[in-house]
Amino acid sequence: MRDEITQRYAEKIIPILDLAKRAYGLRGQNTAAHVASGKYTELVKEYYANGGSLVSLASELQVSYSGLRRRVFSSNIPPVVRKKRSRATEDAVSEAIDRVRSARDTSTEVYHEELHRVYHEGFSLAVIAKGLSISSSAPLYYGVQRHEIRVKAGE
Repeated sequence: MRDEITQRYAEKIIPILDLAKRAYGLRGQNTAAHVASGKYTELVKEYYANGGSLVSLASELQVSYSGLRRRVFSSNIPPVVRKKRSRATEDAVSEAIDRVRSARDTSTEVYHEELHRVYHEGFSLAVIAKGLSISSSAPLYYGVQRHEIRVKAGE
């Protein structure tokens, strides 16, 4: 049996869900997909603030719980401004990869902090992922976001 709040919010979200899922790239863009994604995030935050269960909503919408949780807890982090293209030398990239690899062997928090540092130094996380023999840079972006959430929570 579905609870009333989950049903009510699912009915609001379902019409914009497909469009919201198409929002790729920087959050600050003003495309129809990004506007829908922003509305989706606001509805999820409102639902959660009103006592709704993200697990129930994820099940109802057939989306990942972690994605809903990320929307709620990282929504207060301002959108990243467009970064300049990296002009890093091979030596600088190798050094950044070594720093990330060393941090990964220390602790999750230190690893995420170092990922955040190299990302904001202008290094491509796709290049870092390749240097770490990881097939996708998505987990590295996740680490950057987790560090930003930790820093924001500590303020």
